[in-house]
Amino acid sequence: MTEHIIQIISAALGTLGFALLFSVNRRHLLVVTLGGALSWAIYLVAWEQGAGVFLSTLISASLVCLWSEWMARVRKAPANIFLLTGIVPLLPGSALYYSMEAIVSKNISQLVRKGSETGYVAVGIALGIVIGSELFRLYLSIRSRRRRAIEEKMRNQQGN
Repeated sequence: MTEHIIQIISAALGTLGFALLFSVNRRHLLVVTLGGALSWAIYLVAWEQGAGVFLSTLISASLVCLWSEWMARVRKAPANIFLLTGIVPLLPGSALYYSMEAIVSKNISQLVRKGSETGYVAVGIALGIVIGSELFRLYLSIRSRRRRAIEEKMRNQQGN
């Protein structure tokens, strides 16, 4: 458990570092940092439940995408600020490094192992963002239709 807490704190600090590097507005720094911690916490929970690298990344990226869309509306800022920094802990840094090392050392078995892990994480992030974006778009569409239906009903009642 202590190891997971250290990992989540490290993810938050890494996210904060990227946010500072990309000059995120100071008023969003705390929320962005929490997004990185959330991202890694979700990943760890999925991993502990037996999901593999791909599924853990997909679930985490999807939920962070939904969270970033919600934060964008709450904080009145672009969703990309929260999304791009939120997925930083999910990036396959070590797998990519070891893939490149395997290429240089001509170690085909390590290249296949680490290269496929890198690919799974990259595809998991991309699909997670697509799924999260579409779910949020669907939510907004349903909310808009309900709102229009209520307004229509009120107009009809006022007309009678």
